[in-house]
Amino acid sequence: LLSLAVIVVVAGAVAGGTVAFFNDTETSTGNIFTAGMSDLTVDSQGSSYNGVDLVGTNFPSRDLTNEHFFVFEDIKPGDYGVRNISLHAEANPAYACLFIDKKVDDENVIVDPEAEAGDVTTPDGELSKRLQLFAWEDRDSDQRYEPLAPNFEPPLMHDGPSSAPDSFFDITYEIFFDSTSGIGPLIQNNVRHIVLAWCAGTQNVVHNNSLGNITCDGSGMGDDSQTDSFEADVVLYAEQVRNNPNFRCADVNLDNP
Repeated sequence: LLSLAVIVVVAGAVAGGTVAFFNDTETSTGNIFTAGMSDLTVDSQGSSYNGVDLVGTNFPSRDLTNEHFFVFEDIKPGDYGVRNISLHAEANPAYACLFIDKKVDDENVIVDPEAEAGDVTTPDGELSKRLQLFAWEDRDSDQRYEPLAPNFEPPLMHDGPSSAPDSFFDITYEIFFDSTSGIGPLIQNNVRHIVLAWCAGTQNVVHNNSLGNITCDGSGMGDDSQTDSFEADVVLYAEQVRNNPNFRCADVNLDNP
């Protein structure tokens, strides 16, 4: 009986020992998914009015708050100006578009020359229809349009890379850098310079020489826009490039971007 009891105890010890197999555990701690961002900043380092530099209107690269690209309160037929806008993709490559949004024409008052010109519309004025705009990518940042070699600065107009200026009234968007422009998106740490050239009257742009010539003829502007004012938002919109191969500025809805 004593020998049998010893055998039972030993058997129990062997059975209990078989539960502990060899094992090991490795843990990867703190796994995180963080969403990236698309961050567009803007600066302006050059502007002029009728060929005279506008001192004090420049600002460094930043998010826009109350900056204005255009504030002209006494323009005449034949007046013209240019504004440099530089775009920075601070975080990731981005497509970019410029929109002329929330356009408001105001008749203000109808003075005698307007009435004699047949202007009876109110409260909407006609000034936006008399202002023309041309934009191009200023690749060497000298505010001169150079469409041919060596710079090949492309025009950036609202129907794609078009050559024709258009009125502020008709502009819906300017294609800057989207999937259809053929000139590539904004790349991080690579500044892209845009120049907007406006004209009160008829703007003529020459594209067939190395230094494109932009002129402004105010003779056809007419008296119906006297005292009128035009106000609008200039909206710069950016959208990520990655996984977004078919982005078009034409598809952007500013009310629900």
